[in-house]
Amino acid sequence: MIIKGNNLIALASLLKRYEGKVKCIYIDPPYNTGNDSFGYNDRFNHSTWLVFMKNRLELAKRLLSDDGIIFVQIDNSPSSINESPEFGYILVLMDEIFGRKNYVTTFTWKKKGNSSNTKDDIGTITESILMYSRKVESIEVNLQEYKRKYKYTDEEGMEYNLEEPLKTNLGEYERKTMKFEIKTPYGNFLPPKGKRWTLGKEKMQEIVKKGKYAVKDNKFYIKKYSTDYKKGEYKLYNNLLLKHSSLKGAKGELSKLGFQREKFSSPKPEILIKRIFEISTQPDDLVLDFYLGSGTTAAVAHKMGRRYIGIEQMDYIEEIAVERLKKVVDGEQGGISKIVGWQGGGSFVYCELKENRQKLIDSVLSSDGESIDEIKEKIFSDDRIVPYITKQELEKVDKDFLNLKLEEKKKVLMDLVDKNKLYINYSDIDNKEYDISKEEKQFNDSFYKDVK
Repeated sequence: MIIKGNNLIALASLLKRYEGKVKCIYIDPPYNTGNDSFGYNDRFNHSTWLVFMKNRLELAKRLLSDDGIIFVQIDNSPSSINESPEFGYILVLMDEIFGRKNYVTTFTWKKKGNSSNTKDDIGTITESILMYSRKVESIEVNLQEYKRKYKYTDEEGMEYNLEEPLKTNLGEYERKTMKFEIKTPYGNFLPPKGKRWTLGKEKMQEIVKKGKYAVKDNKFYIKKYSTDYKKGEYKLYNNLLLKHSSLKGAKGELSKLGFQREKFSSPKPEILIKRIFEISTQPDDLVLDFYLGSGTTAAVAHKMGRRYIGIEQMDYIEEIAVERLKKVVDGEQGGISKIVGWQGGGSFVYCELKENRQKLIDSVLSSDGESIDEIKEKIFSDDRIVPYITKQELEKVDKDFLNLKLEEKKKVLMDLVDKNKLYINYSDIDNKEYDISKEEKQFNDSFYKDVK
């Protein structure tokens, strides 16, 4: 499901149906670096940005299942030459909301090969992805399939490797009880100076008894079969993402799909999101991205058989994210398609939060010196916009308005707008004033009333 609208309101609207049901949340929010090239205000006042994030993360936590995981991607670049990046602050905020004990790790993603040519800075070529759990005791992180190579084959056709069971015996690793003699029909063996055995005496005797060893060049080796490895044909994922494409690669994916690569300053490649889902989800799990952007998260989820909810407030959602998903359904072969064997299929639902005053808010934000006065008069003349503002308050604003700078005028008008009027509440669905269609009522009733 793809939703167009304010993500704070959209998240709150999802609670009745999806609270505690989302397995994985991935977000790539505005970084507050001043690089606003895609429509968001990517240069908030520092404290405003933290409040902005806090409100949304608190709702996100409620949507996560007990075994759910949230990933938050953040730039490591400073806001300016004299300011630290928001990375440290978002880390503390995540600790506050999700709890320090629920921190899992921080992934480092290499986003480009070389740093930009800068005179005074140290080039930043990585971004961080914070990983937190809803309840750390409930999560089960997936393992990575690992095709281990074997050099030897026994009489029964079973493959194995030979490993010297030795380890340094110095400092913290010193164990006097691990320097014993191993007796075999081919000779007896002691660990060399400065080394010790990695296994205890009883375990070594068992290996010799079962014949799971070999002697080569007068050295003792143990035979290790697939079943002898702790995780078998799997291994742990690590938190260093060096070979998961780049910003350039992500822009190339958009370009090949026919979209303008310049529309987004920092899109994420499909292979990166694939790794996120491999670590944290299984097929049919529900994933959420409430900063959907170019639609990468939804595209990858669709190809990997995950259910998904994507939220985006910008108008380009229809021309990029929705169109991208249509191409996915049709079987486009970009991104991870060939890797996962994607051939097309499936469907998705696109819906919008029903607007009331959102267009007026948008006009305030995009206004210039000439249009701002006209917008002010429109706000002043509509009782539904300022239902709780007294006439005296309006007169005071009107008196001071001319002397304000453009950004100050915008703030004054935004403060006057009743935020509850941005979108129509479900409780008002039968209000004839809003001209809600029969189909819209049926969809909303099916979304909310069928929930137990």
